[in-house]
Amino acid sequence: MLQDIKARLGGVALVILGLGLGWFFVLGPLQQAQQGVAEIRYSLKAFLAVPACLIFGIAFVLVGARLNYRDAARKSLTGTGWFLLVLVAIATAVGFWWVQQRFAALGYS
Repeated sequence: MLQDIKARLGGVALVILGLGLGWFFVLGPLQQAQQGVAEIRYSLKAFLAVPACLIFGIAFVLVGARLNYRDAARKSLTGTGWFLLVLVAIATAVGFWWVQQRFAALGYS
């Protein structure tokens, strides 16, 4: 029971971290672009970190300690872990594409 609560609280922490990173490192530069700032800087690492935090965080909140995403003995991912990793990869690609489209629509290249 205590392990489950810890896992779910860890998931909440990951979701909060993902939202914070997204706000400062993705939406912040987009807001600067909308304001017409001459040069925009953003971190490519945020495009991986934000989806990873959000997807794994939501999974831990929903499933808790029962989330069997890795095989500790074999040091490898399970099917669930690979599924979550594929979701992160898709969200990373879609998020990067969306931000690039927004920048292009605002006249940045």
